[in-house]
Amino acid sequence: MKKLFSLVFSLTLFSVAFSGEIENACNAYVSILDSCDVDGYDCEELGKALENSLLKKNVNSETAKHFHQQCVKVCSLPEGKYKQIREEIKNACIKSLKE
Repeated sequence: MKKLFSLVFSLTLFSVAFSGEIENACNAYVSILDSCDVDGYDCEELGKALENSLLKKNVNSETAKHFHQQCVKVCSLPEGKYKQIREEIKNACIKSLKE
């Protein structure tokens, strides 16, 4: 339940940040994914919970599905791996939004 609350809070930050600077939006993006970096949890269930939470906030279904998929990937990584690639993910986000 704590992780779900964290996801909802991160989504709110993402919504606010996306209307601002690109870097803030990408910081919020990886913050949402931070909530998916857990061990011993059903990754598909966590991804689905994130998707449902986004849909309740009127995020389009394609974006919600994207977060679902990315959350499952992050959750499935070996322990410590996400922290190693987090900055790369953020930089890729910034690059894609600037294009």
